[in-house]
Amino acid sequence: MKNFILFFALLFSFTSFAQIEGTWNGNIEIPNQKLPFVIHISKANNQWKAMGESPIQTNEKFPLEKITFQNDTLKISDSKLGMNYTGVLKNAKYIEGKFSQGGMSFSLNLEKGEFKLNRPQEPQPPFSYKNEDVTFENKEAQIKLAGTLTMPNGKGKFPAVVLVSGSGPQNRNEEVLGHKPFLLIADYLTKNGYAVLRFDDRGVAASEGDFTKATVFDFASDAKAAIKYLKTIKDIDSKKIGILGHSEGGEVAQIIASQDATVNFIVLMASPGIKGSEGLVLQNDAFSKAMDIPELTRALNKKLNEKTYEIIMSNDSKEKAEKELKEYYKTTVHFKNLTNEELDNQIKGLYSDHIRQLLLFNPMDYLPKINCKVLALNGTKDLQVTSLENLAAIEKGLSHNKKLKIISYEGLNHLFQPATTGLDTEYAEIETTIEPVVLEDITKWLNENVK
Repeated sequence: MKNFILFFALLFSFTSFAQIEGTWNGNIEIPNQKLPFVIHISKANNQWKAMGESPIQTNEKFPLEKITFQNDTLKISDSKLGMNYTGVLKNAKYIEGKFSQGGMSFSLNLEKGEFKLNRPQEPQPPFSYKNEDVTFENKEAQIKLAGTLTMPNGKGKFPAVVLVSGSGPQNRNEEVLGHKPFLLIADYLTKNGYAVLRFDDRGVAASEGDFTKATVFDFASDAKAAIKYLKTIKDIDSKKIGILGHSEGGEVAQIIASQDATVNFIVLMASPGIKGSEGLVLQNDAFSKAMDIPELTRALNKKLNEKTYEIIMSNDSKEKAEKELKEYYKTTVHFKNLTNEELDNQIKGLYSDHIRQLLLFNPMDYLPKINCKVLALNGTKDLQVTSLENLAAIEKGLSHNKKLKIISYEGLNHLFQPATTGLDTEYAEIETTIEPVVLEDITKWLNENVK
């Protein structure tokens, strides 16, 4: 009888170990947000190993420093991430636990199995058109850029669209939080008779170059190289090439269209129409308002942001800017009690050539010079590029242009998704990548004005 009990206990222990191996996924239950988190657990040479994955933040898996599993209790920690997880194996497919980071603790219950975001609009192969990975050269920057060219089947002189992504390092699909808006746009337009070139930002994915040192003018140089490349393709109508730019990509479109009369059209999706510094002040306040931050705090934050941007814009040296920022921050209610080290950490990363150029960028330097056909779109729930102010400015800047069409979409956010608050915390939770009517309107406008 004793031997039987011992054997049973050993079997139970072995089974428990076997149950913990594999892939587990769940949501970190942050207030007003669910952040998917995946843990891959394996055992080799009698040692547990764990890999983490935050699928809406990055496509990469990362090693987790420490993992133990005893008495059905899983413990994982990582000093670099400053995170800890403790969970109890309730059954073969469910762990109940807590995730802590930065002094805060959240529920994270895990289910066994692979994680998959639900993105019902994402195009899937096989595609009903030509789909080719390509490279082209930006001779000015001496770099090669990599992308994907989609073209309708058959021969023709197809009108073509270059897609230019928004701020931040973006791949050719403008992938963000599990959404691939440029893949969707390319698919939709190509099915409707347009060639579409989308490409990785310089220094991102398969493209050469250094993204960290690039400004909006460098991105404009890359887009010019993309247009030049399209003009070498015999089945593309070189007289009907245009740019679709999203967010900062809209600034790129403005720069090029104001300088190059051969650009046939531009589509500005959530594109700034007001000066960058003013837009970022509006953006910060819009986010604060959506988060129900009190008006007095919003007013103090607005003053802080305005002065911060003023200092960054007035200095073409990082050292000078950071010195001035530090002196100013010492006088503010936000930071006056911080140590010098804490102030340095607060200022770190505020200044870069890219940020400075974004703040200095003024669409009014370009819009009045644009004579090609223009479609400008935005959503009323866009908190990053507020629709009311920016669309009004675009209309004013293009008042001379009789080929302008503006569309404002009620309830759509910066990604043109149907939104509740417009906060970026909703982006991943919304299954829609782009509201279908937006794709329909872009195509209709192109058919009426380009084909």
